Amino acid sequence: MLYPNIIYIDTLIIINLYVNFFLIKACGAFLHRKISTARCVLGAAAGGASSLVILLPSLPLTLSSTIKLALGAVLVLIVFGRERFVKNALVFFVINVIFAGVMLILSLFLSPLSMIYNNGTVYFDISFLALLSFTAAAYLVIRVLRYFLDVKFNADRIYSLTFQYEDVSRKLQAFADSGNTLTDFFTGKPVIICDKSTCASLFPEFDINNLELVKGLRLLPYSTINGSGIIPVFKPDLITIDGKQIDALIGISKENINKNGVNAIFSPKLLF
Repeated sequence: MLYPNIIYIDTLIIINLYVNFFLIKACGAFLHRKISTARCVLGAAAGGASSLVILLPSLPLTLSSTIKLALGAVLVLIVFGRERFVKNALVFFVINVIFAGVMLILSLFLSPLSMIYNNGTVYFDISFLALLSFTAAAYLVIRVLRYFLDVKFNADRIYSLTFQYEDVSRKLQAFADSGNTLTDFFTGKPVIICDKSTCASLFPEFDINNLELVKGLRLLPYSTINGSGIIPVFKPDLITIDGKQIDALIGISKENINKNGVNAIFSPKLLF
């Protein structure tokens, strides 16, 4: 079936803004990363603007692919920054592929779409209701995949966690718990919850029952279904989980975690 070679620029940009906003949110959900609305909007705007390459004369496949990868990399930098760039970029591109696959399958089964493909960019004439349904289906696929990955790494396995702070080294037994979503809102780094008896001794002036500012520590507000409060956190010089170096903060629990030899709890996302 042939489709008319007509592109409405406003439709092109609006659809790409929406799709890129969805892809950024899906990427954040997959990575367990909280992304500010401002960064999402900026990233979506960059993605929407990049869709205009479809209006250029047809470029060689190598050149058009390079341009798309470069534009995608810029979007990832805008949204996530330079930290863990390669990992974030790979996840973003994989989610793009998943989304494109879901869109194609649903369009074949439900209704044909009028599509124009040029320079690595797709333009399709689609109703907002259909687009909303397709993106919801793609998001569900991504969330299900993320759920099964979390379950896989949330088995009753004990991990060896080691951290070094100044001249002191601590070796802990840690458990991966997807319920630990505590993240530092200043740096975006995940927080590993550690037993107070293991960590508090690193700061002789610190009193877990009288939270006051101590050199090397800062207080991080948190909120859970059981209530809210503040937890002291610090940045070790080095953290490894089963020998893999990770980038995170450590929070000192007010209660002793020590259960079945476990004295630290971390988010499974640190394993990816």
